[in-house]
Amino acid sequence: MPKKIDHAQRKDHIIEAMFRIIHHSGFEKATLREIAKEADLSLGSVQYFFPKQKDIYMFAMDVIYQRFEERMQKVIEVNQEVFEHAVRMIKQIVQANTEEERMENDIWMKFSIMATMNPEYHATKDRFREVNLNFAKDVLMLLHKNEYIHAPIDIEKSANTLTIFIHGLVFESVIYPNLYNDTEIEKEIREYLRMVCDN
Repeated sequence: MPKKIDHAQRKDHIIEAMFRIIHHSGFEKATLREIAKEADLSLGSVQYFFPKQKDIYMFAMDVIYQRFEERMQKVIEVNQEVFEHAVRMIKQIVQANTEEERMENDIWMKFSIMATMNPEYHATKDRFREVNLNFAKDVLMLLHKNEYIHAPIDIEKSANTLTIFIHGLVFESVIYPNLYNDTEIEKEIREYLRMVCDN
């Protein structure tokens, strides 16, 4: 009797193989054939789940987004002082505790660059920015509502600036990992939020 395949587990296995290739060699090397080789599967097995290159890219970005949501849920569940909560929220995006977290940042950055050059992925890229922008609004509204920000604030404009800061910090932490460990990242986030609160 043939062994029953857990489809969700197999897809996760394929995606993890893809992530390793993208992290070490870039998107141009992440072909279905190379992913199959890295996952120790036949090309047909990979194509059964992901018939086209676009299918696996879209699924991979959804996986990263789901992981982000899971991390955010863990932050929400922890009862903390408001400013500390805001710091922890941002740290969930600019994450550098483990090699896996750094790899996710690297893949997210590479996907964003690749997506700007390929119209097929523009909608997904724009959706991720919208998610990050709404996230930035949540952080600022939390601080404002709890009177950490005393001056009048344009939430839309400030959220856009915070999103640029977050993306810049992700980029820096990927390009210069030796300069940005978890402690240094937290320090940058704290300084930025204090500046927002002091204005």
